[in-house]
Amino acid sequence: MKILKTLILACILAVPASAESSEDKAAITAAVFDYFHGQGEGSRERLFRAFDADNSTMVGVVKSDDGKDAVRSWKDMNEVLSNWSANENPAGGNRDGEIISMNMVDDRLAVVLFRSTDRFYDALTLGKVNGQWKIIAKAFVLQ
Repeated sequence: MKILKTLILACILAVPASAESSEDKAAITAAVFDYFHGQGEGSRERLFRAFDADNSTMVGVVKSDDGKDAVRSWKDMNEVLSNWSANENPAGGNRDGEIISMNMVDDRLAVVLFRSTDRFYDALTLGKVNGQWKIIAKAFVLQ
């Protein structure tokens, strides 16, 4: 719940995309697509470049065993990213995905809404960590 509240607050406080520097936009876009294509390619290098794996989290609205919506969280992104990169049959790099919106706050926090093929929507929170944009939280819903 804390992650969702943070995402909502960040969206409310966000400045228009036109106020973002082109360098920051490019770096944020690169991190998002490193995650997306890294998952599709099973690339450990790209996934760990995109996420601050030691500190990031993931939460999603998924179907429970009884078919009802349930919230699930993953607190160890090192394990999640390692599992994604160990996929012996990744979907491939030619998947369809797009950034729906990007908003920055204080040149150090960004919220990106992303559509991944016809599988899910992500709300990604990125932080500028030592000059590099890293995904620090991922919230998703299945399509």
